[in-house]
Amino acid sequence: MHKHSFDTEQRQSVIGTLFFLLMSVQKVIRIFWPLLLIYVFKGNISKMMEPKWLIGLGVLVLLLIAHSILSWYHFYFQIKDNEFVLRKGYLKRVVIAIPFEKIVSINLKQGIVQQVLGVVQLEVDSAGSKKKEVAIYAVSKQVADALKQQLASYKKTIEVSVEEGEIIEQIETEETILQLSFQDLLRISIANNHLRGLLIILAFGNNIYYQLKDLFESELNLAADTTESFLQNSSGFAIAGVVIFVLLVSLIISMAEVFLRYYDFKMKSFANVFSLQSGLLKRKNITIPFTKIQRLKRSINPIQKWLNVSNIQMIQANSVEVSKDKDKVSIPGCDDVKFRELCDKVYKNPFAQPSYDTKPQKVFLRRSFLFLFIFMSVPVFALSLKFNWVWYLEILIPFLAAGIAYLSYYRRSYHLSADFLKINSGLVAQDFSIIEIYKVQTVHLKRTFFQRKNGTASLDFGMAGSVVRIDYISYEEALRLKDQILYKIETSKKKWM
Repeated sequence: MHKHSFDTEQRQSVIGTLFFLLMSVQKVIRIFWPLLLIYVFKGNISKMMEPKWLIGLGVLVLLLIAHSILSWYHFYFQIKDNEFVLRKGYLKRVVIAIPFEKIVSINLKQGIVQQVLGVVQLEVDSAGSKKKEVAIYAVSKQVADALKQQLASYKKTIEVSVEEGEIIEQIETEETILQLSFQDLLRISIANNHLRGLLIILAFGNNIYYQLKDLFESELNLAADTTESFLQNSSGFAIAGVVIFVLLVSLIISMAEVFLRYYDFKMKSFANVFSLQSGLLKRKNITIPFTKIQRLKRSINPIQKWLNVSNIQMIQANSVEVSKDKDKVSIPGCDDVKFRELCDKVYKNPFAQPSYDTKPQKVFLRRSFLFLFIFMSVPVFALSLKFNWVWYLEILIPFLAAGIAYLSYYRRSYHLSADFLKINSGLVAQDFSIIEIYKVQTVHLKRTFFQRKNGTASLDFGMAGSVVRIDYISYEEALRLKDQILYKIETSKKKWM
């Protein structure tokens, strides 16, 4: 029995008007902050106290307040006839209705502003949409939990399944799958991709530069000249110190990102549903039914292997926006035992079935070597026209290309069992994907001109959340796998979602 009834139309929390106002102010500041800097640093701050500026600011504030109140007042949601219905907009009216069976995930988020205001954001996503369909930005935690429970109840409450004529009733028991400690977060952050932190620094600096170059051209030119003079006149030790400092900053950024994103990470299972919560400044609570998981993907690089941690991605039958979203569902810090437990939870012991194993043909190795050799030789040749010593690097390129090509070929393999397709791939990091065959929606056999010449083919398996490819197997094997998988899909009576 739910404490709250959503049979009638309801609005968000009254304090949501303040949240809408703060979000509107934030958008205005993002648009006009360069103009504000001009007045602050150019000594024109006193002009902002003139009557015309104060009147304009007052009108803007009144418009933002009116927009916030109207947005809140015309925002309704309810549950009606096994559908979640949302109505919003005061200039442009929008009505969204999502049937319960099409709901893929129900997520709770709480940014720093929402934490201060004591409200949470609830998002509902369905398969096939081009973006997140429903977002309720400001409801109380009690209402959000009740709404989430009722929306998830279509898949989450006591299920009755029929197997061999017997009715089996599932008992709702909550089980903690994974909980990360401070030590776990430290190991994950050490094994994280620290190049990402460096790219964040470069992207942030580049964005700031182009935002300010027209406003503070002389100051930026002076800073650029000073930096160039420092690099020209400094010793190698000084430049090395700058490089080390930048690398340390990128390391700190990547570690901070891990702690902010995965703080207090908990993963639980409850009646064929996963519940994940994490985050420090931005709290997230994600609910994923087992049936919505299209593929499990595990990635582990050498440092992660040494520290016995890896990253698992749950790829769902989600919208295009969610599939490309940087915050897509990932489970950090899984060791080998936890990964097998997770696979058994979702797929019911997928590693017990005997499988047919195959690898790409040797032509894949030769073509990879040729591509890498050309790809690495072109920049070396271009640099050698200016620096003669670069020619010596050409000696290393064949060995380097051969090593990379062989490693890519060695780690690539495909395993087809009665119900599952498992794929190994990767170069620096080893990737492993597992999918249930009946969830495959399309099978495409592709052959390039070169593949027709050497008797090979590639297979693309399309699912609601992603595409999986098998490269450069023999044409006869590709036909056999295609027919076998299509037969499994056509004869299966299970729902793919």
